Amino acid sequence: MVQTRGRGRPRSGEELEIGLLLQGALEAFAEKGYDGMSVRELSRALGVSHALLTARFGSKEKLWFAAMEHALAVSERSWQQLADDPELDDLEALRRAIVAQVMFSAAHPEVLRIMSHEGAIDSPRIRYVVDHFVNPLRPLVELRMSRLVAAGRIREVPYATLHYLVVQGGGAPYASPVETALLGGSAKPSEGDIRRHAEEVAGLIIAGITPHAG
Repeated sequence: MVQTRGRGRPRSGEELEIGLLLQGALEAFAEKGYDGMSVRELSRALGVSHALLTARFGSKEKLWFAAMEHALAVSERSWQQLADDPELDDLEALRRAIVAQVMFSAAHPEVLRIMSHEGAIDSPRIRYVVDHFVNPLRPLVELRMSRLVAAGRIREVPYATLHYLVVQGGGAPYASPVETALLGGSAKPSEGDIRRHAEEVAGLIIAGITPHAG
């Protein structure tokens, strides 16, 4: 999504600058929603010219796409690696993927807030995320799950149910820090706290879909 410089060598640290711009855009979209976020206001907040943002990204929608792609590519790589690893047990791969997703939500709570805005209405933006990041990984995850079901190791679970339990449920404390604090949690959890929460979420979900003799 990000346009590359046409001529000459990039300035030192330019990639970092672009990363900061995209992170700033994520935070702005998460706070105000797509319609409420102004590129001109964002440029002022980030200390860059409106002309620069317009020249590099072309439009507010393209900036939105670039910002989400910048963040979601991290999660996509993690899920892809776990889904593709032939040496990894299917149930362990699923458990690790859940942990990784919750850790991602803690690192990028803006994504979940943005998806809460976008998931309620039909737009090219929500379709972009589903088409480019959710659906491409789905067959790989479903393949592992189908093998686990066939082996009697997990119950059959609708994919959407698992998706929302992991993404929305597991990531909720980080997308809603005020509510988390009011419920007795930490609005600024440590890395250890986040890891423990992620492992707990994964353990509860795996236990919930694992058949129990009785």
